[in-house]
Amino acid sequence: MTINLLAQYGFATPTSSGNTTIVAAVAGYRIIVSQVCVITSAANSVKFQSNGTSDISALMPLAANGGFVLPYSDLGWMQTNIGESLTFNMSTGTSTGVQVVYALSSN
Repeated sequence: MTINLLAQYGFATPTSSGNTTIVAAVAGYRIIVSQVCVITSAANSVKFQSNGTSDISALMPLAANGGFVLPYSDLGWMQTNIGESLTFNMSTGTSTGVQVVYALSSN
């Protein structure tokens, strides 16, 4: 397994319901997310997905002006399938900030 240990960063500020790409797909690699911060301005349910089709996190209901931080994890909090993008899904169209720290792995 080859892991690019260089920390990389992604973010988005989605305002509509549905999927938003946080990190584009990289051929031959999966995206391993090691840190996350999410803040939303209105009540919302959010989750992370691989390529906008496969859930890779639980559905997380958030209150207005609520959010969460997942601190650094050596093993990562979630990972995409190989060659797929990291997407963020929202149930409600509202101003939301999403930031991630990630690494790429060929396994």
